[in-house]
Amino acid sequence: MAGRPMTSYPSPAVLYPLPAAPSCALDMLPIVADPTGRGARAWEILKRLPITEGEHAGKRIVDNAPEWMRRLTILIFGHTDEAGRRVLREVFCSIGKKSAKTAFAAAVAMTWLLLEEEQRADVVLLAENRAQARIAFDGMVAMLRADPVLALRFEIVDHRHTLRYPRSSSRARAIPADLASLVGFNPSLAIVDELHLLGRTPKGAKLVNQVRTGNVARAEPLLFSISIAPTERSEGIFQSTMQKARRVIAGEEIDPRFFAWVCEIPEHLDADDPANWHWSNPSLGYTVALDRLIASRDSARSDPDALRDFRSQNLNIQPDASAGLGRWIPLATWDEAADDTLTLDALLADATRIAIGTDAGGLDDLGAVTVLGETADGRFLVWSTQWISRQGYNKRKSVNDYDSYIAAGELTLFEGGGGDIDGIAATTAAVASTGKLIAIGIDSYGAAEMAEAVKGFSVEVVAVPQSWKLTPAITWIERRIADGFLSHSGSSLLRWNVGNAVVERRGNAVSISKATVVGAGKIDGLAATLTAVAAFLDAGRPVDIAAMIA
Repeated sequence: MAGRPMTSYPSPAVLYPLPAAPSCALDMLPIVADPTGRGARAWEILKRLPITEGEHAGKRIVDNAPEWMRRLTILIFGHTDEAGRRVLREVFCSIGKKSAKTAFAAAVAMTWLLLEEEQRADVVLLAENRAQARIAFDGMVAMLRADPVLALRFEIVDHRHTLRYPRSSSRARAIPADLASLVGFNPSLAIVDELHLLGRTPKGAKLVNQVRTGNVARAEPLLFSISIAPTERSEGIFQSTMQKARRVIAGEEIDPRFFAWVCEIPEHLDADDPANWHWSNPSLGYTVALDRLIASRDSARSDPDALRDFRSQNLNIQPDASAGLGRWIPLATWDEAADDTLTLDALLADATRIAIGTDAGGLDDLGAVTVLGETADGRFLVWSTQWISRQGYNKRKSVNDYDSYIAAGELTLFEGGGGDIDGIAATTAAVASTGKLIAIGIDSYGAAEMAEAVKGFSVEVVAVPQSWKLTPAITWIERRIADGFLSHSGSSLLRWNVGNAVVERRGNAVSISKATVVGAGKIDGLAATLTAVAAFLDAGRPVDIAAMIA
């Protein structure tokens, strides 16, 4: 920032972990020292902006602002380092519907320009499509039209979806993902409205990552993403951002430049009790009325899809927490079967009979092996690991959280074209050496290569048909989890696979697939698990390996 005197300030406070367990969503917004006064100055500007819609239209924000707006404004602008520079480079907010989050984002964009801290600042309002991108932009325009004095400082170029601020030669513009260009994309402030919509598109993910890595020419850039929960599934860059948010909040990852405010009802509280809805609706009593939320919930109770939408949109309940449309097993149910002490060595020691399932597709996919063991007392143990080629990693690393799975030892990155086959063969050899291996399941794709890799183990190889023919295996897993006889190792990667799975029913038959054929979500570990179950159930029906190889 030009003109700021060289002054030494205190070191910025560490935001995580929180000093005390929160009792409401507001407690998750730290109060920062604001030593430069930049946060207070930003709030003085923002709070004077007009409210342009709803029952409080015509008033100033300060007249009807929930406390979170003040605290978040000061945090964004006033959390500074020893040189007085803003610390935060990315802020992610997940919050319930009708909390005025988009109106607040528009006010932050307006404040950014009015602070005049940067010449030729470029503020971009990003969204999945033109209509969504215009929401925050139209909010800024409405503020100007409601305040004639303020309007004199701006030029509205509506046909270009642009606001110009001549005093600092700056601008704000609405950009839909489908029309955006990555060339020269270097915003000072990027506001992403509904990250779960933008981030599910490949170009949207690239735009977000360009903001994260490509604005080095800006002294103090910021990516500010806001979103409600998806209705059907959590995927793409929204999912990876949410995963990072949870790690940072829990203190598992240290990134002082990243801040997340995830407004959701804690797991130990009843999400269906209106007394707990303030957690996901911090604007309750301001822009959200409790009686209206209750009425919406009551009207949705008779329709499972409508109730699902109410829970995601109004209570900010992530799709991981419920079955949702087409989902196979709720992740909460899957998690109940987790045993994080279960290793491959422990499974090999405890099991009396073992089957292996494999899944090896193209280089853009994951390769997976699942080991299924039966113990002497009739319990079943599941352990899985996966591989990814450098090609597949580079293609999807921006939208899938591969790095965290690699760090956890659940995913192995390999160069060349056969690392997954080699890894599966090595795992199979380790299991076969126990003398307990009764069957190896191979899916229809890549069966010849896999058959060649495991032909020397003198164990039955079962060619497992896919699609609806996996119905017995799917039902078997559901029942074993329900009766408490199945435990898995708690792999976060396999959990992600399960969360990506959708089920299609045709009469009494069911099939499992990922949500879209070209989507970023993967289910390879689950496919290997189903294949292992099918091989276990079909043991005694070997196939002709020589014929498969030929």
